[in-house]
Amino acid sequence: MSAAPFLATFPVSRHLLTAAGILPEHDEVPAHLALFTTQANSVLNQVHDLVDKGEMTLAAAAEFAQLIVDAAARVMCHPIVAGNRYLARFEQGVTFAQARHELQQFSVFAAQFDVAQAQLVANAPTFEAYFERLKVLLNEKGIPYENGFEGELTGQWSLDTVHFTWLRSMADGLGLQFKDLAKIWIGHEGTRAFVDATFQSYASTDQSTALGASFGIENWAANSLWKPWIAGMRKLNATLARPVNLGYLTYHNLEEEHHSQATLDELLENFREPWFNAEKFLAGAERILTDGVQSYYESQLETLPEKDDSWPESASTPRTFDPRKVPRLPAEMLHV
Repeated sequence: MSAAPFLATFPVSRHLLTAAGILPEHDEVPAHLALFTTQANSVLNQVHDLVDKGEMTLAAAAEFAQLIVDAAARVMCHPIVAGNRYLARFEQGVTFAQARHELQQFSVFAAQFDVAQAQLVANAPTFEAYFERLKVLLNEKGIPYENGFEGELTGQWSLDTVHFTWLRSMADGLGLQFKDLAKIWIGHEGTRAFVDATFQSYASTDQSTALGASFGIENWAANSLWKPWIAGMRKLNATLARPVNLGYLTYHNLEEEHHSQATLDELLENFREPWFNAEKFLAGAERILTDGVQSYYESQLETLPEKDDSWPESASTPRTFDPRKVPRLPAEMLHV
C-alpha cells in the first residue's frame, strides 16, 4: 500500500498547517512553531512507515494528521506559548530583585511538580509506563541517565546531581536560602494555581488528560520558557561581580528540546491505544496552559518588584484565531 500524498511530501507538517489556515502559504514559520514543525515531520515519517508496512490504515493516518493540526492550533498557538509577553520582556534584561522573584516562585512549581510526577508513577496503566515515569522522577532526584536525556539510568545517586541542588545553586547567587524556596505557602496566587492545575491535569487519573497536560507543559518549556529566561539572566550576570550559576536553566533547556520530540513520539504510540481520546488530550493540554502556566505569568507580572513602564500590561498576546474553528483538512489532501 502506498503512503498518502501528505505523508510523502516534505516538509509534511508545514503543508498540513498551511492547508488548515494556521500558516500563510509563503510566510516564514513563526518561532513558536519552528521546533514543533521540525519534530512533527519526524513523527509523521513514522506514520508513513506504518502505512507502508500495512500496520496503520490511511484513515487512521489521516486522523493522526488532523490531531497534529489541532495540537498546533490549540497548544502551540496558545497565547502563553505563542506570545508570552512577560518572558519576552524578561529576555531584554531584568533587575536582581526581578530575577530573584522569578526563581523563587518557579521553585514552588518545580518542587511540587515532582510530587505530581510521583502520582503519575503510582497511577501508571502499564508496567512499561510505570518504569519510564519512574526513571524521569529518579533522574530529577539525582540519578543521571547514562547517555543524554533518556534510556538507562546510571544507578549512581549523588546530591550534586539532584536537579533541586542545581536550582539551589542558582538561588544562592540571588540571595535565596533553602527556607525561601519550594514551599507551597511561598507561592503567590498564580503560582498556587499553576500547582493545582498540574495536579488536576498532569497527574490526572485519566490517561488522555494526563498525556495532553504533559504535551502542553513540555512543549511550553521547550519553546518559550528556558531560552528567554537564560538570555535575561545572562544580561544580568554581565553586570554582577559574582555571576549567578545558570546550570539549572541551561541543562533544562537542552533536556526540554529532547522531551518535546518525545511527547510527539509518545502521542503516536498512545494514539493507537483503544483508550486514547483526542479531545481529552487536547483539553488536558489547554487546561494546564490556561489554568496553570498563564495564571502563573499573570501573577508574576502583577507581583513583579521594581516594575516600570517597559513591562507589558498583560502576560500574553491574545489569540489571533479561534482554534476550534480551524478548518478540517480536506479529504482529497488526506487521500481518504
